[in-house]
Amino acid sequence: MAERQRTAISFTIGLIVLLLIQIPAVEQSFLGGPDREMMETAFKLRTDVTGGTAEPVLFLDFDDRTLGTFSSAPFAAPPTTTPRAIVAELLDFIRATPPPVTPRVVVLDVDIGQTTYPDDPGVKALLDALTHWAATPTAPPLIIVRQAYQAASLGAPGRGLALPDTPYDSVVDPASNIFWSTEKVLGDQNGVIREFLPFECVSRKSGVIPLYSAALLAYQFAERDQHVLDTAPARHWIPDGAAHCQSQPDVPLTRGERIDYHISLGSTFAERVWPNLSSRWPGFKVCGSSDTAIFRRLSVIDIHNAIIGGGDISRELLCQHVVIIGGTSGIAGDFVQTPLSEMNGSVVLANAIRGLELSHGGLRAIPLIIQVFLLMFVSLAMSAAAVATKQARDRYRLLRRGRHKARLTQRLGVIGLNPIIVNGIIALSAHLAGIALLTVSLNFGLWGFVSAPAFAAAITETVQEFF
Repeated sequence: MAERQRTAISFTIGLIVLLLIQIPAVEQSFLGGPDREMMETAFKLRTDVTGGTAEPVLFLDFDDRTLGTFSSAPFAAPPTTTPRAIVAELLDFIRATPPPVTPRVVVLDVDIGQTTYPDDPGVKALLDALTHWAATPTAPPLIIVRQAYQAASLGAPGRGLALPDTPYDSVVDPASNIFWSTEKVLGDQNGVIREFLPFECVSRKSGVIPLYSAALLAYQFAERDQHVLDTAPARHWIPDGAAHCQSQPDVPLTRGERIDYHISLGSTFAERVWPNLSSRWPGFKVCGSSDTAIFRRLSVIDIHNAIIGGGDISRELLCQHVVIIGGTSGIAGDFVQTPLSEMNGSVVLANAIRGLELSHGGLRAIPLIIQVFLLMFVSLAMSAAAVATKQARDRYRLLRRGRHKARLTQRLGVIGLNPIIVNGIIALSAHLAGIALLTVSLNFGLWGFVSAPAFAAAITETVQEFF
């Protein structure tokens, strides 16, 4: 009866922790630390290994080598904003891709709303490129990342955010294949980026509207299965955004959509090769197997040099890809800490887009009842270990209290039966089993809490041993 009572108490404490950790604020606290570590380990084990059937990503990088080329003079500082003329050149290059091999979607991770130097001819070039894009029915969807600011700082009414006017509004706003978006992400108490912001409410001349995440918008164009798209868990943010911006336009979201990390590109990256796509990727029917990497990075300067050199540039790398135009330059400073490493914001965006595809529309928690059964299994394992080792542990306590030095070897021989060690091993085993479970379940878009409740039950079981 005593063993049953101890098991019930340990299970109850673990269950309380399990229920508390479902609350976002508690999950972000020290109580959620073991499970955050468990998730991070699972991400790292799957990094650059999971190919899946999601669309491959082509990252066109405004890196330091690219911006250094456009410095005004040798040893002069690179331009402080991404050259608009080169962005226009890239868009024209992509737009001219024949329909069978056009990208699934293009994300421009460059805030073209930022001001440039006066009389910048690149502004007109970019305006022309966007005008041609909007008028080309075969051009893929173009999602442009924008930065919103406090309305007061722009002289706009209201207490929330506002989107500043740009020279491109007259083209982008009415276009059916160009969309403004946000790239904002959310971190935990340690600043580690774990979620992307599904939308934010911004003021425009037409009123307050939701500015949706680039990842959320890109996923809707990248996903091939309409049934999966219709039932995707993350799709609820679309109507939620419209309703929220009507009822609570000044209240920002504090939680977002979890990012399924599986691609790495650290801040000190070198030339490298990523794994190949699964042979089940539907794009092979059109694109063949000319480029099968799940992720490919190209420096913009190489594309620019090929264009101005009049060379025949193959567009096979664009075929059915998610194309992201961004930058890893030091002057941009667009690097954040993630569960994998310090990464550029465009690569975090790539993880978010492909992650939504791999998880069939967003990571979702394993049903609570299954998490409860897992905790029950851990508690029963501790109880079984306590029953199986009761006689030996009684002998351990007797030897431990003994004063005869001749029995030192005997005490050392049974030290592994110390309840602290036994229950600690069981809790650690649950932690490792949780990592193994996550590496598999993440492929189905499922995750859950295992580690923190197991450790709480183990500590409770151990404390009871001494009372």
